[in-house]
Amino acid sequence: MQYLPRRALMCALVLAAVPFAHAGVESISTQVDHVDYDQARGSRDVAGLAVAGRAGDTRWQLEAAHGHRDFGDTAFNGSRVGASLHHDWSRYLSTRTSATFSDDSPVFANRDISQDLMFKVLPNTVLSVGGRYAEYYGNTYLSGWSAGAQYYFPRVSASYRYSRHHLSSGGSGHGNTLMLRLQDAQGRGSSQLWLGSGMSAYVPDMDPLLLRDTRSKSVFLRRNQPLGEHLMLNVGIGKAWHETTFERFSGVSSHVGLGYRW
Repeated sequence: MQYLPRRALMCALVLAAVPFAHAGVESISTQVDHVDYDQARGSRDVAGLAVAGRAGDTRWQLEAAHGHRDFGDTAFNGSRVGASLHHDWSRYLSTRTSATFSDDSPVFANRDISQDLMFKVLPNTVLSVGGRYAEYYGNTYLSGWSAGAQYYFPRVSASYRYSRHHLSSGGSGHGNTLMLRLQDAQGRGSSQLWLGSGMSAYVPDMDPLLLRDTRSKSVFLRRNQPLGEHLMLNVGIGKAWHETTFERFSGVSSHVGLGYRW
């Protein structure tokens, strides 16, 4: 498959956004992410833009991102566009469909397509099940499934997700992700904590070098801080520890984002 160059990808996103111009745009946001690896593994930088809105019972989001992966002795640039749709079919059933596409470089997954079903079994409990397919640089393919649960309490929400995947290069892996969210007593602010563990590619934007037989653990903390009535500042920091058959290394990540909501 021939992948579109960066400018064509960005233009495709703009053209795709045209039908949504009158579909209830609610927010626009931008973000910058940086990961610095030790053991001479280099760094990764990503800058992105997202537009989100609602049309009836459907929430949608369009996104574009550009990234740079520096391996020390060589470096790559890559661009990505994507879209997601979350539709409420009834009080008890909803679906989320997402897809991203990138040029063929070791920065993003070349393709990443997922489908989730959410079932509201209790007023404060949602169960989910889903499937995922991804293609990576170097002709590596991934297929997998996941299952999880979300619990909502006053000011506090918690979610857990278990994932299984199989790689075309051989072998399989799994991942566990726990997310805790604390809403401020007053206002729109919140704090979120992610804890992850598992074997290799349970992270959507996993580096291709980490796809094979890599045990990983991660922690990430993010603060969503309102700046007035419409602006939201997002800042976060985290660390991931990776272990292969031959070595151990880690990566420190940081995140800064700014969003405007109408």
